[in-house]
Amino acid sequence: MIEAQYNQIEKEYSNLVEVDPSKKYVQYPSALRLLGEVKGKNILDIGCGEGIFDRQLAHVGAQVTAYDVSDKQVDRARETEQAEKLGIDFKIADPKTFKADNKFDEAVSVMVLLYAKNKEELREFFLSAAENLKDGAKFVSITFNPDFKRKGEIVYNRRFSKTEDGGMKVEFFDNEKKSTFSALFSDFSIEDYEKAAENTGFKKLHWESLKIDDVGKKEKGIDFWVGYEEDCPYVGLVLEK
Repeated sequence: MIEAQYNQIEKEYSNLVEVDPSKKYVQYPSALRLLGEVKGKNILDIGCGEGIFDRQLAHVGAQVTAYDVSDKQVDRARETEQAEKLGIDFKIADPKTFKADNKFDEAVSVMVLLYAKNKEELREFFLSAAENLKDGAKFVSITFNPDFKRKGEIVYNRRFSKTEDGGMKVEFFDNEKKSTFSALFSDFSIEDYEKAAENTGFKKLHWESLKIDDVGKKEKGIDFWVGYEEDCPYVGLVLEK
């Protein structure tokens, strides 16, 4: 599901990631905040895309290994790594095929878990993360907020809508409210995530509300962010091994 979808929309998605205010000012800063101090740590990024967040991690001193199922996204990540060598190891893999010689200090995923095609595949993400982490390490994930209430409305240049088959569709819009592209993902509930994480090697699980960083508030302005933190489309999930 995710490989075919992102290989198909790879160019459009990559262009969006570069400018998307939710990624720049909410998702990535929140992931960094929830990870805590990463300098000198070995970090595993699960579902790295073209590696934008991995470069942020490397710039603050982390040693990063990252994988993604999309070969086109990984190719773009490797091209950027060649242009600016930060020591990031990018691999083409999924939770079942990823293997590493070492255990990691922390793991992270940003907008990846929601693209599991079913609950069993979702569980595989948690199981793989736990298997590759040291004892006491965290797995931090940013995902779609199952409790987001404004489905069907255009907010923050996107619209989330239920599909006939029980999934979710997100459409992205330009400043003229013209749809630029869309993607499909699974509509997992809070309970779905928590059950999928059970008995996978994690001892604790908690949810975290996300905040807009100060740069984003200034650059996009108050009007853009009205109601965002009160009914955020995204949420943080932190698991401790």
